[in-house]
Amino acid sequence: MATTTVQFRMDNDLKQQLERIFQEMGLNMTTAMNLFAHAVVNQGRIPFDITAPKSQLENDLDDVRAGRHLSRAYTDRPSSQK
Repeated sequence: MATTTVQFRMDNDLKQQLERIFQEMGLNMTTAMNLFAHAVVNQGRIPFDITAPKSQLENDLDDVRAGRHLSRAYTDRPSSQK
């Protein structure tokens, strides 16, 4: 099988982080990128979901809907006057 060289630009810090993680997995950058390419071709899609991070407002709304992190209601009257 013939091979070719592929070049692309990447933030240097990101590259170093990737290389460190791949090394822990026993992979080098070339092998990892080939695994990714094969997964894309085999699945016909990017093999993971790509989503934008939620805003703080969206996170807060999720918490309210789920009943998380809520405090009791406050009034301006002391509880003895209710």
